[in-house]
Amino acid sequence: MTSGVANSSRAIAPDDRHRQLEAAVFLIPFITYAYFYQGADQSVACRFDLMRSILEKGALWINDFCGFNTADIITFHGHIYSVKAPGTSYTALVPWWIFTHLLKPMMANHEPLYWAFVTYLTTVFTTGLLVAVMCVVMFRFARFLGASEGRAAGIALILGLGTIAFPYATELTGEPVAAVCVFTAFYLLATFERRPSMTRALAAGFLAGWAVLNDYPVFLVAAAIGIYALFKLRDWKHLGAFSAGAAITIAIMLAYNWGAFGHPFFFSYQAFKAAPAENRQFPEQAVGFVGLTYPKMRILWNVLLDPQRGLLFCNPVLLLSIVGVCYFARLKQWRAEFVVTVYSFVVLILFNAAYGESIVSWGGGTATGPRQIVASVPFMVLALAFLPAAFNWLLGAIGALSVAIMLMATSTNPHFPYEYDNPVRDFALQQFMRGEFAANRDAFFGGGVIVRDSVAFNLGKLVGLPGPFQLWPLAVLWIFGAFDLSETLGLWGEGASRRLTQIATTVGIAALFLLSMNQRIMQRFVQSGKHGLLGRYYVGDQCGETPPHIVRVDRQLDFDEISEMGAMPFPSCDIWRGQLIAPKTGDYEFAIDVDDSGWVTVDGTPVIHDPGPVNKSHDAGTIHLTQGPHRIEVGERNLGGGSYLHLYWKLPDTSDQQIIPAEALIPDRAGS
Repeated sequence: MTSGVANSSRAIAPDDRHRQLEAAVFLIPFITYAYFYQGADQSVACRFDLMRSILEKGALWINDFCGFNTADIITFHGHIYSVKAPGTSYTALVPWWIFTHLLKPMMANHEPLYWAFVTYLTTVFTTGLLVAVMCVVMFRFARFLGASEGRAAGIALILGLGTIAFPYATELTGEPVAAVCVFTAFYLLATFERRPSMTRALAAGFLAGWAVLNDYPVFLVAAAIGIYALFKLRDWKHLGAFSAGAAITIAIMLAYNWGAFGHPFFFSYQAFKAAPAENRQFPEQAVGFVGLTYPKMRILWNVLLDPQRGLLFCNPVLLLSIVGVCYFARLKQWRAEFVVTVYSFVVLILFNAAYGESIVSWGGGTATGPRQIVASVPFMVLALAFLPAAFNWLLGAIGALSVAIMLMATSTNPHFPYEYDNPVRDFALQQFMRGEFAANRDAFFGGGVIVRDSVAFNLGKLVGLPGPFQLWPLAVLWIFGAFDLSETLGLWGEGASRRLTQIATTVGIAALFLLSMNQRIMQRFVQSGKHGLLGRYYVGDQCGETPPHIVRVDRQLDFDEISEMGAMPFPSCDIWRGQLIAPKTGDYEFAIDVDDSGWVTVDGTPVIHDPGPVNKSHDAGTIHLTQGPHRIEVGERNLGGGSYLHLYWKLPDTSDQQIIPAEALIPDRAGS
C-alpha cells in the first residue's frame, strides 16, 4: 500500500489534513442519510412500537401500538411483543424522547406530519449518525493497518455509500447498529496498545455486547471479539474492564427476557416453536433452532450472487474483498486481525445460508440485499485496504457502480418487493430513471400521504422540487465533497491534468443524477408509436386522482410481469386509450387476464365491466362492431404484489382467441 500525498496538499499540516479528511468522511454519508426518509416498514415499526410502549405505558409488550403497522410480532402469555432484539429501541430512546417533546405542538393540527418528522429525526440521529461514525472508524482502522490516506478515505466512503449499509442507515433497524458496535469494538481492541485505558477496554466490551442486543446472530462475531480481547488485553485489569462492559449488556438482555417472557434465557424467536398455535405468520421460524438448520448451497447462492437479493450482485465492489483477503493473509504482523476479519464475515454469511427456503427468512423480507448480514459488511470492506495501488482504478470504477446501485435503491424504495427477480434492474432502475423517488405510502402510526403521493420523502421532494430534480441538491453535496476530499489529498495534479480531472469528476457524479431526466428526455419517443394504445399509469387504486407517473404508447397489452408495466408502486391503476380497428362487421368477444382486476369499454359501452378494487383475474364480454375504427378504453388495477395483463379478442366467425395485434390499435396522442 502506498501512503504518499501530492504536492498541492503538503501545505496543510498533517493533523489539520487528518481532521479535514475525517470531517468529510463523516459529513458526506451523514448528510446523505439525512436526505432520505423511507416511511414505515414492518421490521422498523416494531422497534418504534416498543419505544412508545416503554415510554408511554411502562411496558415491554406492544399491544397498544402494533397490529396495523407490523407483522414482526409474537403473541406470548396473552401479550403481543416485538420479535426483534430490543437493543435498537433502547439505542433510539433518547432521540425519540427529545423529538417527540420538541415537535409535540405539531401533533394537534398535523398529526401525520408529526409522526413522520419524529420517526425521521429519530432515525437520522440513531442509525444515520452511527453509520456515519462507522465510516470514520473505517478510515482510522485502515490507516492503522497501513493504508494511504486516499485508500482509507475511499474505502470509508465505499462502506458508507457503496454497500447495503447505505439504505439501512436511513431506517431504524438493528443490523446497522450491530455493525457499528461490533466493528468499533474490534477497532478499539486492535489499536488498544496505542492508547491503553480502562475506559477503552470497558467501551470495547460494552459495544461487543450491545451489538448482540441489537441483532442476536452477531453473537457469533462478538464471541470472536471476546477471544481476540484475550489476545490483545494482557493486563487483567483491562480484561476485567472489557468483561464488565460485556456483562452490562448481557444483564440488560437477560432482564428484558425475564420482564417480557418470564425467563432470562427465553428469546423472542423461540415463541414460534413454544407457541405455534398463536404464532403462525412465519412457519419456518419453528423449524430447527428458531428457523436455523445448516448452511445450504442454494441459499448461499441466493445470499451472495442471485440478482434478487445477492450481496455481491448489488454491491459488486465487495468482490474485490476476496482479492484483498489474499493480500491481507500475507502480512504476518496482522495475523490475528486477519483471522477475526475473515471469520466475522464468513460466519455471518454461512449463518444466513442456514435459514429456510423462504425469501422472508434468508433475504430479510422486502429488503435491499440480504439484510441479516449487514454486520459482516464492514469486515469485508476492511479487506479492501490491503489491495495494491494497482487496483485503485478498478476499485474506483466498481465502487462507483456499487454507489450508483445503492443510491437508486435508497432514493426510490429500499424495500425491494418479492415480485421482482432482479429488483435492481426492474424496480429501482426503472423508477430512478423516471425521477420517481420516495414512493413508499406506508405510515407508522396512521395518517395519509404527507408529500404529494407518498409518506416517504427526500429533502428535495419535501421542499417541492419536481421529481427529476429532487436529488440535485444531493448531487451538489457529492460534487463539493469530492472536490474537498481530492483537494485535501492532493489528487488533482497540476495544470491541464488538474482541470481535466476536475471536469471528469463533476461530469461523472452529475451523469448519475441526470439519469433521473431519462423520462423527460425520452418522453417524445415513448409516445410516438403509430400503433398501440396510449397508456397512463397512476399511483393509487383510482385512475386519474393524481398526475400519471408514466405516459407511453404500448404496442400491445400483453404484459407477463409488473416490470414490463413500469414497475409501478402498488396500489396502482393504469388506463389505455385509443382506437380499435375492426377488420369486419360482426360480434367480437373480448377477454382479459389480469392481476388484480380490469375492464374494457368500446365506444363508451362497457364490454367488460369495471369490478372496482377487487381481485378478479379473468373476465370476458361480447359486443357487435361494424368494420372500421372504434374508441377503446382498457383499464387495470394492481392492489398489491405482482401484476400482469393480457387483452384478447375473438374475431367474428372464428374460434381462436388471440392477443389484439398492434396493427389493430391506434393510440391517442398525449394531451388528448
